[in-house]
Amino acid sequence: MKTMVLMRHAKSSYSGDLSDFDRSLNERGNRSATALGKWLKANSFFPDLALVSAATRTVQTFQELKISCPLEKKQKLYLASSEEIFHQIRQITANSLLVICHNPGISEFSQKISSEWPNHSNFEAFPSCSTCIIDFDITDWSNLKFGTGKIKKFITPRDLGVV
Repeated sequence: MKTMVLMRHAKSSYSGDLSDFDRSLNERGNRSATALGKWLKANSFFPDLALVSAATRTVQTFQELKISCPLEKKQKLYLASSEEIFHQIRQITANSLLVICHNPGISEFSQKISSEWPNHSNFEAFPSCSTCIIDFDITDWSNLKFGTGKIKKFITPRDLGVV
């Protein structure tokens, strides 16, 4: 059994002075990531590895989670398609995995990888810092296939009272 935590980066600031890649989290983004990190710990989700887009806001999201696991920054996850996310995950050897990247790729990936969608009004939109916990009946990520994941939980910062 493999477990994946999919997360969209937390809310970021917009500044004409910075490139999209270099945008940082805003105050709400910091609060959201901190709240999701506490929720993950309280629900015993402790990934063995974090696979994170190399963009500033995704790395900051990981840091605000305050989860102790190795971090792999991946340039290829920056604005990645669902197919690229799939390809990157299939190369991983860790047992449980945290993936933090961007929309629309993360939303499309969560929809394609799951056998059934959760009953949550924001699942398709996958707002900032939304988090999806998915189990797979596989022993190796290289055996990952679309449509095989079982969603255990989908949660947004708003569900935790962060607005």
